[in-house]
Amino acid sequence: MAQTRLSHETEATAHLTVRVPDGAPGDLMAGAATVIARIDDLDAVDVERITGITPSLNAIEVDVEVTVTLLSDQPDDSTVRADLEDGFGVEAVHEVAIENQAVPA
Repeated sequence: MAQTRLSHETEATAHLTVRVPDGAPGDLMAGAATVIARIDDLDAVDVERITGITPSLNAIEVDVEVTVTLLSDQPDDSTVRADLEDGFGVEAVHEVAIENQAVPA
């Protein structure tokens, strides 16, 4: 029996602030991508650029512009924003814009 995914793929761009732990492997872009990739329902993440860096005691807050692909039953700006806001290490979601939506066959 073929399995059908019920979720929509939603590609969106977002401007986020994430906490990258001190000592995380790779550079800050890789660290930010790792933090964001842990979000449930996230299928892919591409960190486009870093727009700000704020060091703190045990982590570095990094402002990033990203393109993400999420699996969502109701893909709209508020759903994508809520999914991103629920991510551990995501301090703030500044902007979200849905780019495209694809419904699996």
